[in-house]
Amino acid sequence: MSTTAPRNQPVTAACCIIGDEILNGKTRDSNAHFLAKYLFDCGIDLKRVEIIGDDYDHIAQTVTRLSSQHDLVFTSGGIGPTHDDISYEAIARAYSLPLKVDEETCTAMQKVMGVKFKDWKLTDARKRMATFPAPAKILRTSPHELWVPVVVVNDNIHILPGIPRLFERLMADLKPRFEHMASERGAGGRYYRVQVATKMSEGDIANFLTETQNRVTDQHVKIGSYPKWGSSKDGARVVVSIVGRDQEAIKIIGNEVLDGIKGWLFEPVKKVDHVDT
Repeated sequence: MSTTAPRNQPVTAACCIIGDEILNGKTRDSNAHFLAKYLFDCGIDLKRVEIIGDDYDHIAQTVTRLSSQHDLVFTSGGIGPTHDDISYEAIARAYSLPLKVDEETCTAMQKVMGVKFKDWKLTDARKRMATFPAPAKILRTSPHELWVPVVVVNDNIHILPGIPRLFERLMADLKPRFEHMASERGAGGRYYRVQVATKMSEGDIANFLTETQNRVTDQHVKIGSYPKWGSSKDGARVVVSIVGRDQEAIKIIGNEVLDGIKGWLFEPVKKVDHVDT
């Protein structure tokens, strides 16, 4: 994160999903969804998600642009042992950095994988997974259980694997780091959200929501309306989301919306005096 960023401004983030398999429909991405909720919980504003293929120029152009525009960048995918895993190399090229085998990662990989698979060997192909841009920050979360580190280039580009289980585990271990970043910035803490369901249509509640949003914009509260197509057991046609950093304000505005659209609190929120994410 930039050390020159002004205080009392939200920490901003961007996500770059890398992989031909995402673009051609072979694989469904879940990492962007996970990251969006994760950053919301940390109080960090995810501003952009981009999906690109396994192409050196596209990766370099996208990552450098996102890095210059946001405090944090997270990439997902392209760090395996095969020829089409080019994220480390593409990002190294983007910043004119050499690639260097990280011996500590190789050792951790050998220890972890050697226990799981008796015939496992540290081949040149597998060493590609420990060949990083240099210099880089190597964030090791649980090296005795998970050898894959998070490699940080240009101070804010966090390079992660595309496998959801690994992506989520690494990010979970790093959560205190990002919560601390948001807290240091002094931007007002984490976000809170209340969701209200109604049997009324969007057309019926549009004016009310517009008037409410105009009235609470100065409180940095956002109101969104999301129709639910098809029938549901509770008869909900629309779910309205109220989001902001002031927990008490969100409770109060949530109650106003609750009355204004003749609605009820939508799961997972159970009670009007409880705000969840």
